[in-house]
Parts: sequence; structure tokens; C-alpha cells
Amino acid sequence: MDTKTQKKYIDTGFGFPVHLSNVPMIKVRGHWTPKINYAKLSDSVLNFIVHKKAKLTGDELKFIRNKFEMTLTQFAEKFYVTHPAVSKWESQKDKPTKMNWATEKDIRLYAYQTLNGKDFDKVYDELRVQAPERKLNTRIDISREKAVLA
Repeated sequence: MDTKTQKKYIDTGFGFPVHLSNVPMIKVRGHWTPKINYAKLSDSVLNFIVHKKAKLTGDELKFIRNKFEMTLTQFAEKFYVTHPAVSKWESQKDKPTKMNWATEKDIRLYAYQTLNGKDFDKVYDELRVQAPERKLNTRIDISREKAVLA
């Protein structure tokens, strides 16, 4: 079985580009494919989004909602907004949602608490300062994410 490590790889399977580095690849039926655990990679992507130093995009918000298997209505009720508001934010696609920082912070903290369940105070303090409205690509070095390797 042919294998290699690809220095840079862009995965679009999460609804937005995730820039991966040092990706183990395997040749399957003549095509190179990442040899990683996508369920665990989705946790790494969520963790990156929680900590990223830029506002959430519509695609990232949709990823979070889908990761927690919530409908628009369930997500809206969880964060005390309307489902049309969530739909409007998600329609921004790869642009910042423009939701207020208090709501975005609550979403990030919920995601962090659900994913990790520890160090909540540390992340809460990290998110006290509003993230700037700028685009920031999701970047993950696979070689540092041992749980992601298949």
C-alpha cells in the first residue's frame, strides 16, 4: 500500500476550507486520500474555531450547529435568538456573521464546554475581548493532532 506525507492539503468536507499540514496520505484505487480520523478531525476543527482570533463565519456557524446535531430552531432556542437570525448568519457563507459578541461568545463557550469539559474559566477569559472582523483560515498541523491520525 502506497503512503506519503503531504505538506499542505485543503479539506473542504466541513463546509469551508480547512488548511491541513503534514497529512498522512494513502493511495486508494489510484487516488491519494488523507489517512486520518475525520470524526476526531472535526473535534480539532471545532476546537480551532472556538479559539480563533476572528469572528465566526456563516459556514463555521453552520458547522457548529451541525456538529451538535441541532436544527435551526433548536440552535436558536439554545442561544436565545430567533431561527431566522441563525439562518441569516449562516447565509453569510465565508464572511463574518455580524452577530453580537455576547451571542458569539456564548456559542464558542458552549462548543468548548461540550467538547472539552475542562479549563472553562481559561477560555472564558480568552474570549472576553471581542474577536476582530477579519477572515482567518482554519489551519491544523495534523502531526500535532495525534488523535486525528487513523
